[in-house]
Amino acid sequence: MTPTSAIRVAALVLAALGPAVGGAGALPAAPALAAQSADVDDFAIESFDAAYELGRDAEGRSTLRTVERIVAVFPDFDQNRGIVRDLPRRYADHDTELAVRSVTDEHGVPRPFTTEADGNFLSVVIAVPEGGFAHGRQSYVIDYTQRDVTGFFQDTGVDEFYWDVNGTGWAQPFGRVSARLVLSPELSAAMTGGTACYRGRAGSGRSCELSALDGAIVVDERGLGPYENVTIAVAFAPGTFTAPPEPFLERVPLLVYGGLASLGGAILLVVLIAVRWGRGVRTGRAIIAQYEPPEGIGAAVAAQLLRVGGRAMTATLLDLAVRRRLRLLHDEPTGLYGVQSLTDEGLLPIEHSAYRRIFGGAGPGATLWFQPADTRLGDAAAALRAQAREAVRQAGLVGRVSGWLIGAVALLLVLALALPVLHAIVTGDFVLMTILLAVGGNLIVWVLVFVLGGLSMLRPRTMAGALLHDHLMGLREYIRLAEADRIRMLQSASGAELDEHRVVRVYERLLPYAVLFGMEREWQAELARYYRESTPEWVGGASSSVSFSRSLSIAAFGSTVASSPVTRTSSGSGSGSSFSSSSGGSSGGGSSGGGGGGGGGHGI
Repeated sequence: MTPTSAIRVAALVLAALGPAVGGAGALPAAPALAAQSADVDDFAIESFDAAYELGRDAEGRSTLRTVERIVAVFPDFDQNRGIVRDLPRRYADHDTELAVRSVTDEHGVPRPFTTEADGNFLSVVIAVPEGGFAHGRQSYVIDYTQRDVTGFFQDTGVDEFYWDVNGTGWAQPFGRVSARLVLSPELSAAMTGGTACYRGRAGSGRSCELSALDGAIVVDERGLGPYENVTIAVAFAPGTFTAPPEPFLERVPLLVYGGLASLGGAILLVVLIAVRWGRGVRTGRAIIAQYEPPEGIGAAVAAQLLRVGGRAMTATLLDLAVRRRLRLLHDEPTGLYGVQSLTDEGLLPIEHSAYRRIFGGAGPGATLWFQPADTRLGDAAAALRAQAREAVRQAGLVGRVSGWLIGAVALLLVLALALPVLHAIVTGDFVLMTILLAVGGNLIVWVLVFVLGGLSMLRPRTMAGALLHDHLMGLREYIRLAEADRIRMLQSASGAELDEHRVVRVYERLLPYAVLFGMEREWQAELARYYRESTPEWVGGASSSVSFSRSLSIAAFGSTVASSPVTRTSSGSGSGSSFSSSSGGSSGGGSSGGGGGGGGGHGI
């Protein structure tokens, strides 16, 4: 029940133990991310064909069965194990009850797959077992169902099936994207005649052609680039579909919730205790100040281990900047921030993937300004965070909550119902027993699923993770030291007279980690003491004579990165389009990525 998207990290290995600064024992270096020969996203989608069957159930609510036929072409060398298909689970503000029925190849032979929930998306991981690889042309047929996939739009005044086909979250080009929509007879009669089709990246209004063929509505588009999508919109008379109930009322019967509030309090207490146990082991060692970041993990993995994943992209961009792999930009007249590529040499696989998502295939000098409507940075941040979660797991830095603890929680929850039922049997109150079994039984099942699912999603730190966590805490201790103590520590470690250049280099390397600790303002002020009348070479957009403190605010830069929009409706693994438009598309005013469905995918 891991809430992660499948991650494109090739391998992780534990590095040798490194000496602790100050001579008080040894702390381990971080597990290094092994270099990989190629990016797992370096393949193409030959064709993406979607078949939709739109219907209406007895309650008048829309139903949808989707069969996607995806043909991927992988390289002949060992790079990919398969694909991950990220399917949106929500449409507008409600759940679509997404259920994957099967995954096969083109001949109907079942393919092994797993599903992982990640925010508003369900990641369908279709891959051969670890150690094996998929080569050449591979077909994946995904059959799934959903409910409540239509909506009424005020601007068009009609009900619409407004749907993204492949989604805007794929980094691969598509040779062909097609869709075939089949309607039940009563829905065909309810059509108003309004239809539209759009193609391109998220927000593109470029139209494409819908046609009728053998009683179905079809579209067939060729030559789509990375992150490009096809969206279709079909209009129906208002009132054709019944809107879903309010989500809260649908999930929790209010009378049952109120009557068993005390039981919920007891369960919450058990969960809180379990969460406290689930944080993982502690080393028991004293935290020793460190001035060198752990080797081979990068700022994103450190952010995940520190449980500040929302700061991963800001810290990573700063880390790449101080390592002279990109330049931070600030345009004072407009207030915009941006980044400019310098070189992608020497990047970790997880950093290289983020670099590609931001700059694409452009070479040195490519620039991305953080425009309010541009989703590239937000999508890259979501993907980076998902990769970091997987990297931490594969490196053995986190584990799972102990099985006996989960079993103990399950036993307590079962006893919470069994003991009152036993009391009702002993006292002969069969009316109470019936109520407890009918109402309490259903509630306990849901609580069990929720609580045990939550516990299984916890990732407590292992000893290796705890040692690395201590190292990171050592960085925080160093940042907190007084200036004289920091210099004294550097002097002691080097054994030679310090020059200002070396101090600046050390301080720059710690800037990304100051962001992770929420100390970016204080640390920028320390750096500014060495850049009193100039700007670092990794900051652009200001005169070289302008001081560092005036040229760019690290805190404001981080706020801009954190608020960058994504092409889906929630943060997390990042995976392309989901319903985000409050306007309809059947009258021609829509855009690619503006409907429900879609999503995205990537290699694994």
